[in-house]
Amino acid sequence: MRLLGSSLRLPHELWAITRSRAFSTSAPAAPSSSSAKHFYVTTPIFYVNADPHIGHLHSTLLADVYSRFARLREPTSPPPILCTGTDEHGLKIQRVAEGRGIAPKVLCDSVSERFKDLAQAANVDYNIFIRTTEERHRIAVHHVWASLKLLESKGFIYKSSYAGWYAVSDEAYYSETQVMEVEEATGGKQMVRYPVSIETGTKVEWMEEENYKFRLSAFREKLIEWLSTDPNVLQPPSRTATLLAEISTPGSPDLQDLSISRPSSRLSWGVSVPGDDEHTIYVWIDALINYLTAAGYPWRGGEAFKEGQVWPPEVMVVGKDIIRFHALYLPAVLMALDLPLPRNILAHGHWTMDKFKMSKSRGNVANPFEALKVWGVDAMRTYLMWWGGNSANDSDYSAAEIERFYRKDLVGQLGNLLSRVSNKKLLKKLPSPASFYTTPSSIHPDDQELAESLNNLTGRIEAHIDTFEVDRAIAAVFDALTLANERVQSLSPWLPSASHEDSQRALFFASETLRIVGIVLQPIMPTKSHEILDTLGVPTDRRRWEDAKLGMGGPRTMKTNRKVHLFPSIAFGDSTPSHQT
Repeated sequence: MRLLGSSLRLPHELWAITRSRAFSTSAPAAPSSSSAKHFYVTTPIFYVNADPHIGHLHSTLLADVYSRFARLREPTSPPPILCTGTDEHGLKIQRVAEGRGIAPKVLCDSVSERFKDLAQAANVDYNIFIRTTEERHRIAVHHVWASLKLLESKGFIYKSSYAGWYAVSDEAYYSETQVMEVEEATGGKQMVRYPVSIETGTKVEWMEEENYKFRLSAFREKLIEWLSTDPNVLQPPSRTATLLAEISTPGSPDLQDLSISRPSSRLSWGVSVPGDDEHTIYVWIDALINYLTAAGYPWRGGEAFKEGQVWPPEVMVVGKDIIRFHALYLPAVLMALDLPLPRNILAHGHWTMDKFKMSKSRGNVANPFEALKVWGVDAMRTYLMWWGGNSANDSDYSAAEIERFYRKDLVGQLGNLLSRVSNKKLLKKLPSPASFYTTPSSIHPDDQELAESLNNLTGRIEAHIDTFEVDRAIAAVFDALTLANERVQSLSPWLPSASHEDSQRALFFASETLRIVGIVLQPIMPTKSHEILDTLGVPTDRRRWEDAKLGMGGPRTMKTNRKVHLFPSIAFGDSTPSHQT
């Protein structure tokens, strides 16, 4: 059974999908019921060479939304595990620290805290914040390396020489076909030419060195088979199509054997190769293992989780620029170790600002801390998830668009409906206090469309969430709000001529819309949802996913002792969030 073409591959006990969606590998068997699996969702771990920007917030919120939906939809399952953190090793960190005249660890400590601060400011309910400089991570990295070396007969790790291009900014190797020359004017108007990565546009430099390599080429067929499964592991499907086209091309550099160490004479800031202090483990191999570390690997006893309790991830959220690391390098290492593979990799697009790519040199990098402060946490959570929830495309960050969204959708649709329904004068027009939550004996034909929209809302949201269309899930909610506002406006219960029947219909459907919307929006806007449900008097034990149906709210008393301003007024002209510099 596939839910409306669902591409999600989630565990039965969490999402209640009847079909087994896991990719068949020779991985260990599923855990027993005594150690039931947690829903495990991860963000990329963020590089600490600079402060967080709006894209980092977007990635983190996507993971938080999936974690919260898992908890809301399956509250009796083990609680979801959300892991985020910082990537703190590598040549880029080493050079930035040298440039500032400080130790790399001092730089990492400072910037890592900024990412933790951002998660807390955005009300991200993470369980694990991992840093690659932690001792538990070094142990996990060494165990992976030692395990691969034990498979000597398969030759997964071998020593060789490397000569080619390397981008310090990307911490990535590039072949000749992945590099081009660009021309740029210097301060003195003189044109200079230099090589850059075609994919990212960052400068590359020529490297010749001896290092260890991982035999990535040995996993070509397995990776293609895994990526080709239906539904796709890598989402949205367009990302899978692009990646498969690239790696299936004869002579493609993407699956060439991968350099996995650097001479420690060049890179000292990192995890040393076990038994060979002259080499430091390549930062991306080090970083990718963080997801295992957080899940308790190597499961030798004493870790926070046992084998099978957390690993593998149900959803790994990544940016589109790091797809090959997560959809090629990590799965290949897992295959070599005979470990389960991620169930879903969600690769989202990037954010631009006013149609231009965000860039420090251009001065158009949005400051997420200021945006959260000016617009409010839940307003920004909803905006980023709605406008950035279509992961197949890049999204444009625009203060003018945020203002329109705030005024029209949050204040005009959601806030206005709550103000109307909690109006004392209108509530007095009801035949009894129970009328606003009691389902009419028959639904008036004019109310039928709204009634059906509300009863079908959870199903529509599930279908969109399961196919990684967060934007469409939110749009479905605001479609219902639009219908409710239209019905209230049509019935106009505030008019002296409005009948008791029309007043009851208006207030019943308005309050039920808000109650259902308040329940389903809890993963998106957790604080405002609770404010809505509190105002409506909905008991805390009637805020479950199964309660989000017409007439399922139970007896309650509306709070009308104060005027409700769900989204406060903002002086838009003077309060546009500034840019980072």
